[in-house]
Amino acid sequence: MSVIYDNQDRMIVWAVDKIGGHEFRPDAKAIGIERGSELVAVVVFDNFSPGSCCISVASDGTRRWLTREFLIRVFAYPFIQLGHHRLTALISATNHDSQRFCTSCGFQKEGLLRQGCPDQSDMIVMGLLRDECRWLPERFSGKIGRPAL
Repeated sequence: MSVIYDNQDRMIVWAVDKIGGHEFRPDAKAIGIERGSELVAVVVFDNFSPGSCCISVASDGTRRWLTREFLIRVFAYPFIQLGHHRLTALISATNHDSQRFCTSCGFQKEGLLRQGCPDQSDMIVMGLLRDECRWLPERFSGKIGRPAL
């Protein structure tokens, strides 16, 4: 498997197809994983603001792509390369797999957008702060010099 950064349009179209009913903003950027020449997972970032952006994850339905190396690369992009202090994930309240995945990556439930999905189901707001991200090397996490909680 290999991590890819090029051919953004291909990755974003693939993610839209896998997620279903979702559109990304024109500022969307993606990181993907290929097995051979086939995509198996794509992470899309969009809705960029000065200190944060949204994140969406699409996969082929397996977890074979989910490696520590890939997660480090995924979280390095917004937190290290862009210098953001937070990530936001907006997830359908009925998508329990995505909620579990985000929770396992360190995201916390922050709120509920009533009828926030296209089908008028509720949407859960989840957030991850840079200093909470366990996937970053400590020197990039923002934790240095802070007292322990």
